Amino acid sequence: MKRLSALRNLLARKSVRVFPVGVTAIAVSGLLLAAAPPASATTTGPYYLKESFASYRVGAPSLSPYDPVKETLGGREIYFDETTFAHYKIRFKADTSKCVAAANNGDTVDIKPCSSATGVVWVAHDGQDGCSVVLESQHFSGKYLSGDGNGDQFHIRSYQANGWYQQFRPVVPSTGQVICF
Repeated sequence: MKRLSALRNLLARKSVRVFPVGVTAIAVSGLLLAAAPPASATTTGPYYLKESFASYRVGAPSLSPYDPVKETLGGREIYFDETTFAHYKIRFKADTSKCVAAANNGDTVDIKPCSSATGVVWVAHDGQDGCSVVLESQHFSGKYLSGDGNGDQFHIRSYQANGWYQQFRPVVPSTGQVICF
C-alpha cells in the first residue's frame, strides 16, 4: 500500500496559489529570504469524511474529550491538517482543538485534544479502489480507521479486516461533491 499522494498534491496546489504572494513581497522589499508557505497551506477542508462503500460519515454526538467517534448519516465537518508528509490530524470544524483519535485502549476511536494527546495523527495511504484514502493510526501501527457499517463507534483494525469499511472519501459539504484521491 502506498502513501496517499493526491491529498498531498491538493495541499501543494493550494500552497502554490499562496506562495507566490510571499515571494513577491520578499522580492519587492529587497530581502533575500527563504520563505515557507504559510501554515494555512497545510490545512484542507472542510469536508465530511464518508466511508467509500457504505452510507456513513465520521461523526460524533458530542465533542467532549474521550467521547466516541461514530458512524453517522450526517457527519461532522472536518479539516485535514498535515503534520509531516502524508501524516494528518483530523480536526473537527465545530471545535478545531478536538481531533479524531485512536483511543488509548487500542481498539476504538474517540475525541481527543489535538495538541497534546496520543493517537491523533493518521498516516494516509491510497485505498484499493484507487480513489479513496485509508487512514492508519501512527500510534497503533498496522491499525486503520474502520467502521462496521452499522452506525456504531469507529474502531481501529488490521488492514482489510473482514467486515470493516476502511476506505474513506472527503465530501464537500456545500456541494456534496465526492473528492476522489
